[in-house]
Amino acid sequence: MSISVHSNVQGGGIDQAALRQRLISLLGAERDLMRDFIALLGQERETLSRTDMEPLFALSERKGQIVRQLDQLSTARTALFAQAGLQHNREGIQKLLGDSGAPAWGEYLAAAEQARNINLENGRIITERLKNNHQALSVLMAHADQPATYGPDGVSRARPNSRMLGSG
Repeated sequence: MSISVHSNVQGGGIDQAALRQRLISLLGAERDLMRDFIALLGQERETLSRTDMEPLFALSERKGQIVRQLDQLSTARTALFAQAGLQHNREGIQKLLGDSGAPAWGEYLAAAEQARNINLENGRIITERLKNNHQALSVLMAHADQPATYGPDGVSRARPNSRMLGSG
C-alpha cells in the first residue's frame, strides 16, 4: 500500500487542500487496516478460548503484516505533516483537517481504541493461561519427584512396572 505525500505547489506555497485530501486518504487506509486488525484480534480471542493453539501462528504472522502496514502509513502521515510545516500532534491534525476532515480522524481514533482494548483483553487472557499452565507444571513437577506408592510399613517403594536405574 503506497500513498504519495507530494503536494501541488501553487504560487510557491503548499496546497493545503491537496494535503488535507491526502491526509484523509491516509486516515481512511489506516482505519480500514485497523478494522482488519480488529477482526484478526477477534479470531485470536476465539482461538484462545479453545485448546488448539496452532492457528495462533498464522494469526500472529498476519498481525505482524498489518502492524508493518500501519507503521508505513503512520510514517507517510508524519511525512505529510512535515511537508505541511505542521507538528504531528492534535493541534496540527485539527489545523490540517479542519471541520471537513474531522470525521476521518474520529473514525480512525475509534478503531484504534477498539483495537487497543481487544488487544489488552487478549493479552490478559494469554497471561491468565500462562499463569494456569505454570501452576499446573509446578504441581506436576513437585509430584514427579515423589514416589507414587508406599509399602505397608510406610516406606516408599519403586512404582509398579518400573525399573531402578542400573538394574537388569
